[in-house]
Amino acid sequence: MTHQPLGIIVRAALVSARQALHDYRRAAVLLAAAAALALAAAGPVMLLADASAAGVGLRLQPAPLGGTEPVLDAAARSVAATRQGAVDTLSIMLLALAAATLAVGIVTIAALSATRESERAAELSVRRAVGAGHRTLVAAALLEGGGLALIGLAIGAAAGAVLWREASGSWPGSIRAAVHGGAIGGIAVFALVVAVAGSVLLPVAFPRRRIAQMDSAQPTPLAPAAIQLGLSLIALTGGTLVARQAARWSAAPPTAPDGSVLTLTPADTTAAARAETYRALLARLAERAAPGSVSLTAPGTLLGLGPVSEVTTDCGACSEGGLFVPWRVKPATYQFLSADTFRLMRVGIVAGRGITGDDRWGAPRVAVVSRSLATREFQDGAAIGRRIKVAGAGSEWSTVVGIVEDSSPAGLGGASEPSYAVYLSVLQYPPPSVDLLVRAPPGVDTAESVRPALEATLGGPIRGGWRSESSLRADEARPLRWFGQWLAWEGWAMLLIATLGAAALMHLWVRSLAAELGVRRAVGARRWQVLGFVLLRAMAVGAAGVAVALWFGPPVWGILPTFLTGAAPWAPSVIAKFAALLVSCVLLAGLPPARHAARAPIVQLIGSGGT
Repeated sequence: MTHQPLGIIVRAALVSARQALHDYRRAAVLLAAAAALALAAAGPVMLLADASAAGVGLRLQPAPLGGTEPVLDAAARSVAATRQGAVDTLSIMLLALAAATLAVGIVTIAALSATRESERAAELSVRRAVGAGHRTLVAAALLEGGGLALIGLAIGAAAGAVLWREASGSWPGSIRAAVHGGAIGGIAVFALVVAVAGSVLLPVAFPRRRIAQMDSAQPTPLAPAAIQLGLSLIALTGGTLVARQAARWSAAPPTAPDGSVLTLTPADTTAAARAETYRALLARLAERAAPGSVSLTAPGTLLGLGPVSEVTTDCGACSEGGLFVPWRVKPATYQFLSADTFRLMRVGIVAGRGITGDDRWGAPRVAVVSRSLATREFQDGAAIGRRIKVAGAGSEWSTVVGIVEDSSPAGLGGASEPSYAVYLSVLQYPPPSVDLLVRAPPGVDTAESVRPALEATLGGPIRGGWRSESSLRADEARPLRWFGQWLAWEGWAMLLIATLGAAALMHLWVRSLAAELGVRRAVGARRWQVLGFVLLRAMAVGAAGVAVALWFGPPVWGILPTFLTGAAPWAPSVIAKFAALLVSCVLLAGLPPARHAARAPIVQLIGSGGT
């Protein structure tokens, strides 16, 4: 057997590939579209990804709250670390969905390629029968697959570049430099190239053993379509839950007027000097503002966030695990505030008193604790008058003077903070920076009304701008809105790709049952009955996709309440809305093959034999 010259093989392959792309252009367009959509959806997220010693995640950092946080001890978890932890968890969720989108795209490409092969089976058989060389067929398949991959990836890369600029430009914070930049994105591109080119090449490179012995096809499994659709439902629901939580945070409380916030960082280097500065500032502001309208808090306190460290309680006659334990060491959230903060933040005092102006530097140290801490970590819940040792205070004990209601943080990662909270006076534990909250009467310019007092106390002009309380909450919700949008985008892209895959698998399924459907029609089945048979199967695929989402979705959605206060782990109305859309998409995908099975001549259906 003589081998043909390489030039002749290449020319023949070019002609064959061009003819195949023309004759089966519909399948080629769908293949390229699936690759482009998968790359455009997953590419921007994967370009934000980074693989480092700490693990794989997105290089996203939230915008800082402003100012310098209080320093408790070396083991304390800062507010910045709490917020970053929430962003990291959402980043892993988004990256996992991007990888799932890529996987859904690859499965869809394989299904579309199988559909294309089934349409070309007769043509390839004839070409082999008339003497077409195996090398020529393989070369033609390589050219077809490579061309489709290049077209799909070029379109996907162009769309992905636009989305990348939007994703990185709209992130409300900063993006760390990549340690292994582009590596994960390169893996995605390589996987799609292999999927497109390989799915076209493999049927030709490894043909059936003998042309005359074509095995009758078994019914095509539809489970991959159900799994793909279920993943899209999980992504769409997750994006909606995150976006809803962002909307809740942005909404101002109806019971409190909107105040103005200014972050101050005095030049004082010692705690005693800062305490005196804060005392003088509160005294001067009290002369110019309405009573009870001024508050000083550490950064994050207005959002319910604070550094986390251990607290030691003088419990009394308490036992734990059957052992007498007079002192208990528990993790707690620390918040630093002034006399009027509880009133301005609408925090109810359950027993005792709150922080007052007399709780200043040099006075006996005091603390206010949350109801849960008082109830569980003090004998008989009687915390008033008992001692408590706070982080960073060395061997000095403080006295519990009040108990307040447990609060719900409205900041990133707030739900991951301990339920126990300890409130300390900014005059006894002065942080390096404070947030000044002023609620001026209507029609009063807050900045101008307090500017003289601020400049007189701080010894110079004020740097930085005022922000409203509502804008503070809205800024904290911006990362959630960003994640909600991109989780939803992954879901929509996944749903579209999955619909293409479902259409291809339904086509293969109907083709594999063509002989059976032909026999049914021959023995009296009406066309509408055949149409209904296929559409019922499509509806079953959609229902299976909903079942996949209901089984695997709750563990995913249930992660949200662990770091986002108030986030819902379950939203029946949202799931029902997207489930109806999902089933509708599957029905539309199954309609063309169903109509073909109902309208095709019986002889053609029976003669196909499912091949």
